[in-house]
Amino acid sequence: MDTFDALRAYVRIVELGSFSAAARDLGLRQPTVSKWIAALEDRLAAQLLDRTTRTLRVTEPGQLFYQRARALLAAWAGAQAETRGEPRALAGRLRVSAPVVFGERFVAPIAPALLRSHPRLELELQLSDRYVDLVEEGVDLAIRVGTPVDSSYRARTLASTPRRLVAAPSYLERFGAPVRPAALTRHACLLHRGLNNRQTWVFTRAGRRHRADVTGRFAANNSAALLTVARAGGGVALLASWLVDPAIERGELVQLLPDYALPPAPIQALMASTRHVHPRVRLLVDALQLELRRALGLADQRVIP
Repeated sequence: MDTFDALRAYVRIVELGSFSAAARDLGLRQPTVSKWIAALEDRLAAQLLDRTTRTLRVTEPGQLFYQRARALLAAWAGAQAETRGEPRALAGRLRVSAPVVFGERFVAPIAPALLRSHPRLELELQLSDRYVDLVEEGVDLAIRVGTPVDSSYRARTLASTPRRLVAAPSYLERFGAPVRPAALTRHACLLHRGLNNRQTWVFTRAGRRHRADVTGRFAANNSAALLTVARAGGGVALLASWLVDPAIERGELVQLLPDYALPPAPIQALMASTRHVHPRVRLLVDALQLELRRALGLADQRVIP
């Protein structure tokens, strides 16, 4: 049994969810793959996979070994490419998690050029507004808009965009426009994430901070949903400028309290806290930062390592 072949088979089993799928992907017979994994477990003196006739589950040691095996295979592929004089050709799978609207708007458009430039690169984009566990779910890179709740990851700030307080003309006709942040406590505010907690929106004017504890009867973990409800007159929303500015220009939304500044929304790339960032991850992070600068007109922003 070649160790690298066994590692490659194990990684594909975890990623594809079955022995048979991994065998087909690698052009091997399933008994061969099963034999390799059994030998690998014997060598490690650890059970990597719990399998029955119907289910396959990766054990806790198996999850850790999967991460190490992926990194080892990627390093081996990189070393081979460099030895052949192909230092810029990246190979292997890159798994990226991003919020739904942001991922559709900014991450997906850069994928074709990356895949053309690196024919052996595989890119898996997972669009979800929930916070993923990078290690547990095998994610190489997570994009977060707003302040991350988990500080255990390595973070790189890609950009920082303004936020707008907005409402539809139909809502303002019925309830009027707030003239100061404190008035928001009397308005129907559209909340990001959940209804279980009162949210605090912070404004600044002339160096003085103004806090508004807001509530509402509609909440969502998706910015596009909040935008839809706001445009329909459902309440006051606090959203990123790149999302709402087109609706403001069309007259579908009105910016409220323009004399008050809001904290900007940072766009961050989160990676596992390892000593070195893998070249595949760095490739996508750099490409995404360039795309954000182009799309958002942020060419004057400093690169933040």
